[in-house]
Amino acid sequence: MSLPMDSILYIHFYEATIQVHTATEMFYFTLGSNLSVLVDNLNNSGYRFEKTDRSQVADYRRLSRIEKTEYYQYRGYFEDTHKFVIFSESNYKKALKLLKDRSD
Repeated sequence: MSLPMDSILYIHFYEATIQVHTATEMFYFTLGSNLSVLVDNLNNSGYRFEKTDRSQVADYRRLSRIEKTEYYQYRGYFEDTHKFVIFSESNYKKALKLLKDRSD
């Protein structure tokens, strides 16, 4: 199966598998190495994937907004979808700065 890299919104690492999320689908793969190596390979190919929390990475270029929920959770939403990723507090601040810099 061929999955266009530009269609990936985020990747969720769970045990020995990864869930790759696009705007409309989710795919399961076995991770041959660790998540950091996968992110490095993606970013060396010109993408901008960064950790959102300890088990997820997202294409920061595709984030449209980030908000804090009533349960003290940080969510990043993707353009033209209902999908979101969860941010740790430190990664939330980093992503917020990147979004601000992108809009300036």
